[in-house]
Amino acid sequence: MAVTITASLVDAGDPRPVQIILTGVPAGSHYTVTGTAGDSSWPVPGGVGVSEGEQIVLVDNRSALNVAVVYTALVDGVTYETYPVYVVAQGKYVLQSLDGRRSVQFVLQANGLPRDVVVRSQTFDVPGRPRPPGRYAEGGDGGGALALRTSREDSAEMHALVRAGRPVVLRTDGTVRDFPAVTLLVLMEASSQMWDAVDALTGEMSTERVWDLGYVIVNDPEPGRVLAAFTWDDFDEAMTGLTWDDFDAMFAGTTWDDFDTTDWGQYL
Repeated sequence: MAVTITASLVDAGDPRPVQIILTGVPAGSHYTVTGTAGDSSWPVPGGVGVSEGEQIVLVDNRSALNVAVVYTALVDGVTYETYPVYVVAQGKYVLQSLDGRRSVQFVLQANGLPRDVVVRSQTFDVPGRPRPPGRYAEGGDGGGALALRTSREDSAEMHALVRAGRPVVLRTDGTVRDFPAVTLLVLMEASSQMWDAVDALTGEMSTERVWDLGYVIVNDPEPGRVLAAFTWDDFDEAMTGLTWDDFDAMFAGTTWDDFDTTDWGQYL
């Protein structure tokens, strides 16, 4: 059986996640699934593993926005790829939780996007030596600061996102100055104030907030965790008013693999 990989959008949220289906990977073979948009790439949650010879279903809710995204699978040294998919978002930027359940759209404010690179090399002054000996170590990506503006509704989501104390995903279209399209961050500092501007429509003072966020760039703390596009609650809601006979009729002639990839968002 030939290895194939496909990608499609599912109706599970805003922005919509991508469902990746990898089939034909022999049992015992290693696979790595990666998303790519332009010069940026990112690991798909749960996308590294060893096949059990069954269909592999992954969900990526961290893709780049409003650009062509291609997913690749590296299997036994051979690369397979999908047709491009487009995750459409209203704006160019989204800050969200790792599971995608909290999502904040914002307007980027000018702050020069300061960055601090971690330097771990050190030198030591020794009397009698004109040049100090050193201890040399590889540095790190460090972090920086973001300034952004959110609506009243998104400000509440941002507050919850900060208080959660978990890594967040910055998703863009890849045109945010020199930022990658997808970056995982830990927010280390967060402060905000009302935007001192008059709303052009109401003539009242704006209800938007301007946030100053300090962050550190990190890796996924749970890279092996496979995300789900839907829950059993979604299934229960989709089947409201139906019987198991109706369910049997819906899936007549199909397999459990078909059930695993069902877009329950179409039924909600």
